[in-house]
Amino acid sequence: MNKKTLIFLCDNYPIAAREFFVDDEMKVIAPYFEKILVLTSAQPDGAELQRYVPENMEVRQFSRTDLETQKWKSIWRLFTPMVLTEICFVVKTLPVKYWLQAFKILFVEVHRAFNLKKIIKTYCRDVVHRVSTDCVFYSYWHDYKAMAIALMRKDNPNIKCYARAHRWDVFAEENNPPYLPFKNFVIENLSKTISISEAGKSSFESYLSRKLNDKVLVSRLGKFNDRIPLFEKTNDDFVICSCSNINPMKRLHLVVEILSQMNVKNVSWVHFGDGYEDSKKQIYKTIQEMLPDMIFEFKGMVPNEQILDFYAENYVDLFINVSDNEGIPVSIMEALSAGIPVIATNVGGTAEAVSRSVGFLIKKDFDKKEVAKCIDAYLQSDLTTQEAYRRNAYEFWLNNYNAQSNYTTFVTDILKQ
Repeated sequence: MNKKTLIFLCDNYPIAAREFFVDDEMKVIAPYFEKILVLTSAQPDGAELQRYVPENMEVRQFSRTDLETQKWKSIWRLFTPMVLTEICFVVKTLPVKYWLQAFKILFVEVHRAFNLKKIIKTYCRDVVHRVSTDCVFYSYWHDYKAMAIALMRKDNPNIKCYARAHRWDVFAEENNPPYLPFKNFVIENLSKTISISEAGKSSFESYLSRKLNDKVLVSRLGKFNDRIPLFEKTNDDFVICSCSNINPMKRLHLVVEILSQMNVKNVSWVHFGDGYEDSKKQIYKTIQEMLPDMIFEFKGMVPNEQILDFYAENYVDLFINVSDNEGIPVSIMEALSAGIPVIATNVGGTAEAVSRSVGFLIKKDFDKKEVAKCIDAYLQSDLTTQEAYRRNAYEFWLNNYNAQSNYTTFVTDILKQ
């Protein structure tokens, strides 16, 4: 049987400093396709990103600006059955105070989706000459890109169309207003929606008030890591790591506040990731005020391999994540793959990756003193206990978030459907 062509829609991969977790997936799924066409809305950022780009891949850019122009041309779509059904859903499920905002969102979403649909079909004609069953369409996000390919499949039910769902595109309560546009239409018209967590699937079912067993599958993300974990502690220093964008949602200032409450001293904090200048300045200020003598290092945005190298070369005692919302953080998968126990807020699907045997789940609105006591207790526990946590963390990654097994299962499943 001839290999198919993958049409992959995303926001940043492989030309901008985001969506680094796509690299590992492409390493596994690329050989299953004769050709891969990536359609991305990003602009190259000029950085040396060291992204994985397979030889059978071609990258095309589309402009988000082009998707937003000439909205007046979509006004007539407000009177189509698809949009009228969505308007009824808004009126039925949202309080009146959100209606106007939701109507604006659904109008923009439908305008973007139809414009992108045209772009996809144009690029397909250029690269594979036509849209056919030899193509597999895959949106990495469950947004207007997923809607665009759902519209294509509505026209041609024989083509295969899939979209992943992560965090903001699946948990309505994380949006303002708490509205996810056209989820009924998109889920029904895609071949399958692929949630990265059981929590995501449950959120869709709650939002739409119905079971979605045949339309929403759970397929976890994963990480590659062939480095040997450091299981045995050989020094008296303590290192706590974090990895995320620096923005208000990640609440990094709370890490500083937790560290300031700890009794254990000689603790250093290393953070990977970059972000808003205002957020960084605020964190620096908090450190100067609360922990002026603390050793800390912000590594900035670095290639993923450098993070894993750091974990392999330095004994990191704990990984910490205090975000106020998440899907399932790939950064936690990375830490587990290095045998590093994790302390994290119980938000989104994080509880699926952080069990009592590999770390500590804390409430979203946690008490900083209680979290500090938890970390103190772990760091002061006997080394046999700590080594058991580390081995458990590594085994849990190997059995649940290993990129090779997770992505192999994913790609074989979608190709045999």
